[in-house]
Amino acid sequence: MLDKLKQELVDTAHAVISKSTQKMPVAFQNAMHSCIEHNYNLELSLLACASSRWCGSSEHTGMPAAITALMLRAGITVHLEVSDFAGVFDRLPQLLEERDDTLAILAGDGLIALAIEYLAGNGGMHSSRLVSEAVKAVGAGGMLTGLFMEVDRADGVETVVPDGRSLSELYSGQLARFASHGGALLAGASDMMLDDAAQIGVLTGRAKFLVRKAEYSEDRNEIRDLGFQARTLIEQAETIAGHKSNAVLFNSIMYLSDFI
Repeated sequence: MLDKLKQELVDTAHAVISKSTQKMPVAFQNAMHSCIEHNYNLELSLLACASSRWCGSSEHTGMPAAITALMLRAGITVHLEVSDFAGVFDRLPQLLEERDDTLAILAGDGLIALAIEYLAGNGGMHSSRLVSEAVKAVGAGGMLTGLFMEVDRADGVETVVPDGRSLSELYSGQLARFASHGGALLAGASDMMLDDAAQIGVLTGRAKFLVRKAEYSEDRNEIRDLGFQARTLIEQAETIAGHKSNAVLFNSIMYLSDFI
């Protein structure tokens, strides 16, 4: 099921881009498609589908939130290919076929704007709230602040998030939170389930961030510590999700995504 949903997610995102960019320059269209085709962390976007199923609906109910999360992550990530970020985010996958600062900025802006436009038109009665949550996830309270802090750390400046959240929660956890919370909202979940779904997203997103970080570390002690932290976070998420049939997609995302 997970592989099938991944393909559906990517195919639908391509269709959304094609419909929106029909009369735009071919290079711009191709760049946006390239960002989606080579995007990573698809599992985190599919938390929206897992969440909607967990809340009693079908996995397809949460697909609008999943598509939005995918395009937002791709839009932010391709911005990091700009040469000014060289040496800071080199470990991220290259989304464009060739390095091009102008194209990276324009394609990223286009994807972010399109993601919000798509969500506003496909979120049904929850469109306004979903758009608000999406903007929070990538804005000053989410990914952009996390990226700013990463740049500071690369420059030797140690910074602390004022509200005590971890860098992994800002950079990866908030967008995963949006996906999981969005899927639950689209499924008509209760306030309690919405809170639980949001927490599952934060925990899973943070774990994924730590696993990625471990992949690029050469320090055995750091790799061990990061792995332990990631497993602990996933265990917490698993405790909330449970093991009933409606949680099978959640569990697949957790345990088929290199967390263990």
